[in-house]
Amino acid sequence: MAKGINVFLAGLFGAAAGAVGGLLLAPKSGKETREQISKMAADLAKSVKTEVKESQARLKDIYGETTEEAKRKYEEVRNTLMGKVALLKTTGKEIDRDKYVKVVDDVVADFKTDMVSTKDGAEKLAKYLKKDWEKVKKALA
Repeated sequence: MAKGINVFLAGLFGAAAGAVGGLLLAPKSGKETREQISKMAADLAKSVKTEVKESQARLKDIYGETTEEAKRKYEEVRNTLMGKVALLKTTGKEIDRDKYVKVVDDVVADFKTDMVSTKDGAEKLAKYLKKDWEKVKKALA
């Protein structure tokens, strides 16, 4: 009978330890997680910012012009990309170059209609964003 009680108590203590561990390691609240993703996305966007001359050259190549509207569109796409990368990182997903390229392609496809002013604007945009992989990788480290 004492052996049965010991097994029961061991199980009870194991369950209690598991419950405490679960509470300590539980994911953050939705609000905290959203804030973490938002902050990480902003940090990533800041890390991949380009110099003014390079940005203007990219805008001219992608949109055919360097207007404020073109700049706003480019930043919107880039920020959306950084948000998706931050979400992946926050959820514990491994982000390598192949995964990053896939996310770039998905985001650019979502914004493809914004690049009707140039024949191959979406392809050019994807090329430039993919070129930023080393900066993104460094920021994620």
